[in-house]
Amino acid sequence: MTSQELLVLGRVLGPWGLRGAVKVQCHAESRSVLSPGNVVILRGPRGSSEALLTAIRPLRHLLVVTFQGIDSRKAAEAVRGFEICILRTAAPALPEATYYHHDILGLTVQTEAGEGLGEIVDIWPSAAHDLYLVRRDAGEWLLPAVRAFILRVDLATRVMVVRPIEGLVDAETV
Repeated sequence: MTSQELLVLGRVLGPWGLRGAVKVQCHAESRSVLSPGNVVILRGPRGSSEALLTAIRPLRHLLVVTFQGIDSRKAAEAVRGFEICILRTAAPALPEATYYHHDILGLTVQTEAGEGLGEIVDIWPSAAHDLYLVRRDAGEWLLPAVRAFILRVDLATRVMVVRPIEGLVDAETV
């Protein structure tokens, strides 16, 4: 199974309690794909395996998830840092101009004129909208994930075309 076939829905941050539950940072806007009874793929440094979700509940901005077969704190610790994935073919269709985080990470950001502004290296969720952390050799800057700035996303060429307003990107950064 290649990375292109998988869609990352979240990351296990660590154990929660003593009975095998884990804290999960969810990357999916709709948490319906992470429901009890669903089978997901836990992908770690030494490979991946299927896991059945047995329970899930919200915890502030995180989720507390229980998997079948992970029933102790030690077993939960063993999956710390693992990505929770599903097959891309099993992913629900998204509305137009909406993307999975996994698709946005790594995109090259450029202006309408083709000036390179960096690469999206992280996504910071916020109450109003996501913020994309864009990194370039000279530094980092935050791009609000709103249509006023983002003109086009081309997943085939891995490019996001933006129209930055004055002050959004420091001259020293780019």
